[in-house]
Amino acid sequence: MKNTLKCLSILFFVAVFVSCDKDDDLQSKDIKRYNVESGIVHFTTSISGPHVNGSGTKDLYFKKYGALEMSYEDKSETISFINENGIEEFKTEDVRNAYKIDNDKIYVVDYGASVIYTKEDPLIEYMRQNDLDALEAGRQTMISLGGVQLDNEEILGYNCEVWELIGIKQWIYRGITLKIVANLAGITIIEEATNIKFDVSVADSYFELPNFPHKDIDDL
Repeated sequence: MKNTLKCLSILFFVAVFVSCDKDDDLQSKDIKRYNVESGIVHFTTSISGPHVNGSGTKDLYFKKYGALEMSYEDKSETISFINENGIEEFKTEDVRNAYKIDNDKIYVVDYGASVIYTKEDPLIEYMRQNDLDALEAGRQTMISLGGVQLDNEEILGYNCEVWELIGIKQWIYRGITLKIVANLAGITIIEEATNIKFDVSVADSYFELPNFPHKDIDDL
């Protein structure tokens, strides 16, 4: 289970850190991340490994070119383990999480613990320190970590840049990650868009956070 959480944490960090686009104005109120004004994207997800299997869905909502973004993830995981009597047992857990980005702030909603973890977006601080736009900052970060850009491929008709980094392969369209395949610590995680709507009206209600206490990730 700890390996699963570790893999998901790495996956979320990489996706957030590099999914930005060019022409940002860091002095403006809204920081442009994508080269698409708004969108609603539905994903299917799966996880598999020696002792874990699961599937789920994810819904992504964004507006203001990604300055405001919210995603909801529902998944079910079955974990196998050997009990004290040497007998294999299985435990199934249903999990709901949500992730919000509001300019330079990241919110991770843990519904099981009824808490919201917060963190400053590391990419924005990197951009400010080095006077870079988001596209160049993302590329420099990917390359410095050993990322390799592969040939472009299409996801549901959208021409995507394809990047590979530390066992994670991403298909990115105008800054928006439409597919991820990750192989980490013997666990394979796949997240792929199955329905895409760009430049549509997105209701403010999708971006509302639950009334949970906030904890800064850096303080944990």
